[in-house]
Amino acid sequence: MFEAPSGRTLLVLLSATALWPVVHYLYQTWTQSTLGGAGAGMVALPAALGLSVLARRRPSPAVNWPPEAAPWVMAAGAGLYAVGAGLARLDPNGWLVAGPGLALGCLGLLWMLHGARTAARYLFPIGFSLFALPWEIFLRELDPPLQIASARLGVSMLEAVGYELRWWNAYTFWDDRYYLVVNETCSGMNMLVTLAMYTMVFGWLTLRTLPRRAVLLVLMVPLALVANGARVAVIWWMGVVGGDELAMGFWHTGSAYLIFLPIFWVLYRAARWLARGEAGSPAQPTG
Repeated sequence: MFEAPSGRTLLVLLSATALWPVVHYLYQTWTQSTLGGAGAGMVALPAALGLSVLARRRPSPAVNWPPEAAPWVMAAGAGLYAVGAGLARLDPNGWLVAGPGLALGCLGLLWMLHGARTAARYLFPIGFSLFALPWEIFLRELDPPLQIASARLGVSMLEAVGYELRWWNAYTFWDDRYYLVVNETCSGMNMLVTLAMYTMVFGWLTLRTLPRRAVLLVLMVPLALVANGARVAVIWWMGVVGGDELAMGFWHTGSAYLIFLPIFWVLYRAARWLARGEAGSPAQPTG
């Protein structure tokens, strides 16, 4: 005899159904656009699932979330999702509004079904999943200042070792042998987003308190800018030595990954130093 599904089962099925159009939008956006953050965006959801597995093994944080607030949180998420889905009928980027609503609704659902401490345990993986959304669409206005900063840092490094360079505009520099345009794809936005993802995960795994994790995240920003400036400087120098074939070859495409290595080392050392202040205190994970 057919048995009607429980209310809990219906809620879970409804959440899974709501997830599908958002995932479809993400796939279409990342695979059919020129956004620089495709690599990071496409791994964000699988990474969030992996973090959820790790979260199961972590102690539940001590929180005082009132149980009566859980339905309101889920309702707020559902409302935000509905608004985003409505906007998506006019513009597919409306799913950028629905995505956070879906995450908020999932948090509320966990809170209702399994309690506040379980919801708090999965707060970070749920929040991390938002990196899958193509926020770069609305962050393009940050590209020009990042281009200018990367160009100026690169020129400063080159001038420090004896090169004399001139400016064509705020993000194009040259001498009689070679010129370089620091365009949007070299602005460092993708590096900032990718490093932010790494730093947040690393801080969540190695540091117990939110303030120390925030310090690590703030430290990441100047490191990324300086690293991208160094990358720009080396690309120009390679153009002088070997022309476009060398400058726009492996280093141009692969240096963004290689240059992560010294940044990872600095962040690792910084995390070790920050963790020293926590060594004598009992573990109090904050999500």
